[in-house]
Amino acid sequence: MDDEDLLESHPDLVDPRWRRQAEAGARRGARRDRDDGRKRFPPPRRGSRRWVVAAVVLVLGVTATAIVLTGGEPAKPVAAPDPTSVPVYAQVDLARPFANTPADTWTKYIDGITSPEPATTGPFGPEAVAHAYLQVRSAIIRARLDPDVLTGHDPKAYVTLFAPDQRAQLTKLFSANPTKSTAGFVTEIADGYHLLDAGPRTFGTPTARPGGKAGELAVDARYVIACAFDDPHPADLTSPAQIDSFLRVDETYVLRNGPTFTGSSRGLRVDGGRTAFSSVGCAAAEHGYLAPGYANPPALMGPRYDAPGYYDPKYPLPSFDECPKS
Repeated sequence: MDDEDLLESHPDLVDPRWRRQAEAGARRGARRDRDDGRKRFPPPRRGSRRWVVAAVVLVLGVTATAIVLTGGEPAKPVAAPDPTSVPVYAQVDLARPFANTPADTWTKYIDGITSPEPATTGPFGPEAVAHAYLQVRSAIIRARLDPDVLTGHDPKAYVTLFAPDQRAQLTKLFSANPTKSTAGFVTEIADGYHLLDAGPRTFGTPTARPGGKAGELAVDARYVIACAFDDPHPADLTSPAQIDSFLRVDETYVLRNGPTFTGSSRGLRVDGGRTAFSSVGCAAAEHGYLAPGYANPPALMGPRYDAPGYYDPKYPLPSFDECPKS
């Protein structure tokens, strides 16, 4: 017979009276243990409970807030990133150069400019619209994202995309040194500055519509390009506006086809547009080049003006220039 059989056959365990007494004693013991536990661990007072809640809120606040350290001054908390502005003060990390800016969630290269599903537009079927979107996409790549243009300062690949008669006009325009006018067509990085691998990033969309003449299909492209620049002194940075430059573009492309147009005017054309820059080097912009905000003297560091239209194409393109007039 094992130990369990010996316990079950014990005279006390089979006595009903003993069982009732044992169960009552167990209940009394449980109450004593509970009461002793309360004495050992008294409930927190009202003030201490508030302190615990405050501590939790403080921890969450520190976790969710970017901190900027400026010399020996106290840390400055910064609000969560705003999709339509760049903070004047925020932590800067060259490994994540777009943190605390609208571009932090944008897609690298051209994929942030997304075309809608091609649909019949006036007399043009979905296939023609899809072809137009592809041509506009190629033009944006060549103008704003191609290293040959960005750093090589050679826009020939961009120019060859257009109809012969406009190709001649653009070739003449680009034969001279870059100016504010050429910056409206292509983006060229100023010598001495280098982009980080995190970008450029893009955000926007093209929209097709019938053109003003028979045989014309127009595409309105509304987009933003963000460029992140390297900085030899990252510890001195106090705002992403010093290294992140934003180019907002509203431009229209037109594809011409049909007997109403001469052979030299058929094909893709750029039919006007406007640009606006935010957080750029003003001296470089004056000469048609793109440079980071930290290239400015201290009085112009960071955006002097800010508007949602710099970062989101659904807002109107800003009508003011953040750089002072020369």
